[in-house]
Amino acid sequence: MKKSIVTLMTIIAIAAALLTSCKKEGDEVAVKIDNEKISINEFNNYYYLFAKMMLNMDKADVDKMATNPEIENHPSLNLLNKNKFMDFFVSRKLLYLKATHDDSINQDELNTVAELAKLQFVSSYYLSQKLKDEIKVTDEDVNQFYARNKDKLRGVPMNDEAVNWIKQQVFMEKLEMKSNEFILEILGEIKVNREGFKKYMSESGKAGEEAEKKEETAEKEKAK
Repeated sequence: MKKSIVTLMTIIAIAAALLTSCKKEGDEVAVKIDNEKISINEFNNYYYLFAKMMLNMDKADVDKMATNPEIENHPSLNLLNKNKFMDFFVSRKLLYLKATHDDSINQDELNTVAELAKLQFVSSYYLSQKLKDEIKVTDEDVNQFYARNKDKLRGVPMNDEAVNWIKQQVFMEKLEMKSNEFILEILGEIKVNREGFKKYMSESGKAGEEAEKKEETAEKEKAK
């Protein structure tokens, strides 16, 4: 019986050692917020996707830009510094947790805000990934953008970082135009019935007109 227990304990110890050794690089905990653990890999996923969504930069560009110490003082690039992004990430996580557990906050409104945020970011991500290969930014585009914004960019050295930043701005401008075209296309593919909304707006308009007439009548009665 004792031998069986010893054998079982040995097997458990070996299994535990194997599980520990099978951990992949990046599975280590980067930060623990309350009871939630965020691994290095998870943190990097947030970091690189944030750069992809906000700045239209892929991993290689982010890693290159992040080595430049000047980005810490740049309002739209400073979060490429991983220490600053960690501070940003933790603060937003804490605020999210506080918001979802604060009884003084209207939770129905908060849920609506969360749904709106999901609609905005999912649709933006989809459009950027769907249309990115159709958008080309040329040297002429860069020159035209600089000419249009030369007052704002006066004194800014036209180094690689500045050119890359301008390219991102031009890309976003072109993406917005392409997105509008794409949305018009899919509106023809999917049935959208707004009759209920039209009726609601019509009735709201009539109610508003009636309220205005009553107010005018009341004002005339007071004037008599």
